[in-house]
Parts: sequence; C-alpha cells; structure tokens
Amino acid sequence: MNRRQFAFAASALLLASPAFAQAPIPLRVGYDGASMTTSPMMYAQKNGIFKKHGLDITITYIDGGPTLTQAVIGGSVDIGQNGYTSAAAAAVQGADLVFIGGISNKLPFQLVVKNNIKTAADLKGKRIAISRFGSSTDTAATFALTHLGLKRTDVNILQLGGETTRTAAMMSGQLDASLEQYPRTAELEDEGYHVLVDCTPIAGDYPNTSYVTTRAFLKKNPEGAKRFMMAMSEGIAGFKKNPDEGQKVMIDFLKLKPGHAVKDTYDYFNREIFPDVPAPSVKGIAIVLDELKATVPAAANVKPESLVDMSILDQLQKEGFFDKLK
Repeated sequence: MNRRQFAFAASALLLASPAFAQAPIPLRVGYDGASMTTSPMMYAQKNGIFKKHGLDITITYIDGGPTLTQAVIGGSVDIGQNGYTSAAAAAVQGADLVFIGGISNKLPFQLVVKNNIKTAADLKGKRIAISRFGSSTDTAATFALTHLGLKRTDVNILQLGGETTRTAAMMSGQLDASLEQYPRTAELEDEGYHVLVDCTPIAGDYPNTSYVTTRAFLKKNPEGAKRFMMAMSEGIAGFKKNPDEGQKVMIDFLKLKPGHAVKDTYDYFNREIFPDVPAPSVKGIAIVLDELKATVPAAANVKPESLVDMSILDQLQKEGFFDKLK
C-alpha cells in the first residue's frame, strides 16, 4: 500500500468510528395517558427503535390532553401524543400547533358503570370520571350522555386525571361511572361493573389520539420530526407483528395481569384502532371543528386541511418506507 492509499484508508476508518458518527438528535416527546394508545411508543422505546433512527428521545407523561397541549405550545415538549380535541381547540384560537400524525382515529372509550346502574334514569345525579375537561374522555362522556338522552348537567362529571387513577377510584367505590378504554374496561367488567355505552361505534369517525407539534419546530428540526414518524411507524408495525412481545409491553407498561383481557385488547386495537400508516384524520378533524363551533366560534372559519402537515408522511410514502414495514 502506497502513502496515498494508506492515508485514504486511515481517513475512512476515522470517519466510520463512533467519535465521528453523527450524533443522535435529541427529542422531547410527551404523552397524556398511560393507556393502550401509548403501547406502540413504549414498544419502540423498549426495542431500541428510536435509537435505530438516530434519536435521543425523552418520553414524559403529562396528565391530561389540555395540559400536554400547552406543553407543546410552550416548547417544553417537541412532539405530543395528544388528543385531537384539545389540540384543535388551541389551534383554532391561534396557537402554533399542527397535526403530523395519528395513532387512534377512532374514539375507543366505554362508559363503565356500577352493576346497579341499568338505565339512563339510574345514571342521573351520579358521579362520572373523566381525565380533564376538554380531553378525549370529556368528549366521550358527551357522546355517551347524548346517546342516553341525558345532558351533562344531569350528572356530576369529575376530573380525576389518567385512567389508572380513574380505574382505582372505581375499584374503591368512590365513583358510579368512568370513561375507560380496554383493557381497563375488561378489568372492571371482571370486578362486576358493566358497559352502559360503547362510544366507539356511536362516535363514528371522531378521532382520539394524534401526534402534534409546532410549525416552528418543524421548520427548525424537520429531520427530527421525520425520524420520529419513522420510528413510530416501525414501532406500530413491530407491535402488531409480535404478539408475545407486544402483550408483554402492555403488561409491564399498563401494570396488567396476564390473561384474556390483555389478549382481547391487543387483538381489538390492532384490528380496529392502530393504523398501518399513522396519518392524521382530516375527516376526524372536520368533525372536531364542527363540534367546537358551539364553544369556540373561530372553529367555523377553519378548514381541517389547514391544521395538518402531511409533508413527512408523503415523503416517506414516496420513498417506499411503509412498504418495507409490511
């Protein structure tokens, strides 16, 4: 090997060494519920998928969709796995928020009640738990009550935070009803509670959980946002393809007991809720905006497409990224 060849080889080795490798992109991600919709994210974290895509990710639980919305707007969180309703409400009032993805474009909640509550009349005056006003659980409560022919003023709606807290309050007898998701719904059913209203079919295309960020962040760090959507897409695909590992993540993250509730919930969410391509639901946002008009008049003048940025997903589609995950 002559001097020139040696210098070239040495240079190549240096560039390939860890010291010269591109540093991972730091990314702060928030989620607003220790619920089933977060399981694919935890799967991705546990299996090193974020690291694989060059991210140094910090995942933080922030109690309630409206609180998480403010964290994204304020810049303490880069990307939020957030409820569509709270994010859209802030966006139509001028907040710098944009939807870049969606993990749950249905409303997968059930109104779970004590066994002695059989009818709408039985529910009057009773205590119903949600996470926060303006959250997806709050929206689900309205759907359930309307379906029963009741008004919100006919019951006592309590803000109790995340589903773990709500379920515990139900188990201890402090509540008469709660808006829950599987597998918590199944846990409560095993304890003698029952579903009075399943909100998913009656809510139609009303969406639940999205990925939101600010346009300022997208402009400043488009690569970080792209890698996040790549990692989440791979996380969803891996969660679906690996039932044993996926259910283990559920059990550990949601603190569940192994059993039929875990498998049934895993199958249901993979079949009905989790998408292959985590795109935001424009149709769903249109429904949210229509609902918001009653309390936020500015929503009447906002087109759903204006709240969505599909550039990352469109680029990944053109690159054939999603085809590789099949």
